[in-house]
Amino acid sequence: MTTAEPRRVGPFEAVECLFRLWLPEWRLALHGGRAPEEEWTSAPSPAEVTEYGAFPETFDGPDGRRHPLAVDLFDILDPDETSDGPQCASWGMPSEGAEQAYEFVIGALESGGGLTRRGRALAGYAAGYLAADATDLLRIAVAAEPGGPVLDDELHLLARSWNTTGRLSLSSAPAVPDAPVAAEHRIACVTTLLGEFLRINNTDEVTFAVSFGTHDVDLDVPDPHDAFRAGWAGDGHWLIAEEGDDEDDDVLWALDPASLRTALIDSERNIVQAARASSGLWEFDDTTPEIPGDELVSWLARDLYRTLVTEVTGTSATLLAFAKKFPLDEVLSGEGDSCLLLVGPERTALIYVSA
Repeated sequence: MTTAEPRRVGPFEAVECLFRLWLPEWRLALHGGRAPEEEWTSAPSPAEVTEYGAFPETFDGPDGRRHPLAVDLFDILDPDETSDGPQCASWGMPSEGAEQAYEFVIGALESGGGLTRRGRALAGYAAGYLAADATDLLRIAVAAEPGGPVLDDELHLLARSWNTTGRLSLSSAPAVPDAPVAAEHRIACVTTLLGEFLRINNTDEVTFAVSFGTHDVDLDVPDPHDAFRAGWAGDGHWLIAEEGDDEDDDVLWALDPASLRTALIDSERNIVQAARASSGLWEFDDTTPEIPGDELVSWLARDLYRTLVTEVTGTSATLLAFAKKFPLDEVLSGEGDSCLLLVGPERTALIYVSA
């Protein structure tokens, strides 16, 4: 198998990319900067905020530069050390530090209409990531030119955490369509955020490594699973089970369409439960969440799977699946690993999940 694992991206970049894909009517920009040494006892002047990484390149295009006209300062409380700001905000229950930013972001999106549950969860995560660890929040009114009218349909926030700042800018999308996002980059963004939700402890997370390959096996036969097993060279490690192999062997087992569907449903439910278990927010809540509902981690898992299926099948309906320890279960608590191999007419995609 030819490895084509996407590069690692940061949460800011991942959220921006998925915003373009899931909320195409909007554009989100997230950037970091430096805060001044002195604390803010009052709102800085419009001229000063440009020094804190606020508007060097807010939007692309000929009218992209923005000019601050007025600044409002909001004191936001230090979050509890155990709070899980981005995740809680994605559930619509932001920590105290992120609550004001959350209200601004969701309010702006609701005013434009068309906000889906998936988009709301992603927008909440963005607000939580911006402000969960912040002590101050600036809302900045801007114009397209110095002294021009305020652009009421844009939102600009600057959050301060000690000596750093995070800036969020939100505006309606341009009329022209964006260039398509490469599958490898989309996968990198999705798996980055999946890791943020599926943490084993403070330092370790569940990782999703994806690699693509090609094959020359003719699958237009009565038993395509057997044909692929016989013709699959693998990479010397991911071998496909043969008759007589033990369930404990380190091999991949064929999944028929019904078994694959059941495994995907169970995996998604387990992922949601694992994400909830990592947050104290759900410690005394034993209700079963609606899937898909307001769980960002659920939408991320679906996006990953659909992207891989599209890549390996193209316009064909041919899809084979082989797996090890699937549905996902033990690996979500840091035990062992899991693997799913998807096979199309010519391409393969392998998802290796480990902790």
